[in-house]
Amino acid sequence: MKFRFTAKTLLGAAAMVAMGASLATAQVRPTSTRRIPISKDSPGEVVKDTVTVYKTDTVRVTQQLPGRVDTVRTTNTVYRTDTVTVAPMAPPIRLPGGLYFGIGGGVSAPNGSLYNPNSAGPSAQLQLGWQGAKNVFGIRGDVNYTKPGEDSQYSYLAADPEVVNFSADAKLNIPFLTHMFGATHRFGIYGIGGYTHTMYKNLALRAETLNGGGDGVVITSLSGLPIHAPMNAWTHMNGWNAGGGASLGWGRTEIFFETRVLSFTGTNIPQARQMPFVLGLNFY
Repeated sequence: MKFRFTAKTLLGAAAMVAMGASLATAQVRPTSTRRIPISKDSPGEVVKDTVTVYKTDTVRVTQQLPGRVDTVRTTNTVYRTDTVTVAPMAPPIRLPGGLYFGIGGGVSAPNGSLYNPNSAGPSAQLQLGWQGAKNVFGIRGDVNYTKPGEDSQYSYLAADPEVVNFSADAKLNIPFLTHMFGATHRFGIYGIGGYTHTMYKNLALRAETLNGGGDGVVITSLSGLPIHAPMNAWTHMNGWNAGGGASLGWGRTEIFFETRVLSFTGTNIPQARQMPFVLGLNFY
């Protein structure tokens, strides 16, 4: 049996193969569902972008068959993830205003003419001042109360002594080492000094001898007057004070530690000195 291949037969077969291929292509629409993650290292906000791509393919058959147009549409979806990290912002540092008040307490040591007949005793302090965080100079007024201890040798002369000091001072901040404990804490070293008015009662003092006699030491409660029994009247003296301290502040609160010399001199009395060591808080 012999097969004859004519040009007409070959052309018809090619047309049928082309039409079958186009029909198979038209029935399958390729899609891509694969997600392509794109990320950055830092955690944070997630932003998703969707990109849709449309692709059109056209096949035309014109020989021996009616004209036909097949369209293949391909959709590709791409997911992109962007990570945005917002760095935390440090809260603003609020510097305190100039006006402040404070409280403190500690112990006061006697010195000078107070040393022999008295011993150390508790001390308390109240203060009001003005000095901004960046100001070198400031002013302060304070009241210091001390109850000296009684020396056993002289306790029969004056029982339960009390001393109150009223001071008006200038204060000098030394502008170094401010951020020694970090940016949010303020460290300061300061000097302080000024006028002090002292009032006391039942306080034994060492005085010079009267009229050049004796051994040069007597016990007095009033300026220049020897006593033989406790005297409850308040005695007033003018004097001065000087000292210094250190402080550490945060926000509107400041902790401080200071010591001063509170001094006065009376008639026939060597210089009387108190040395209070005070730990306290200031509030702006």
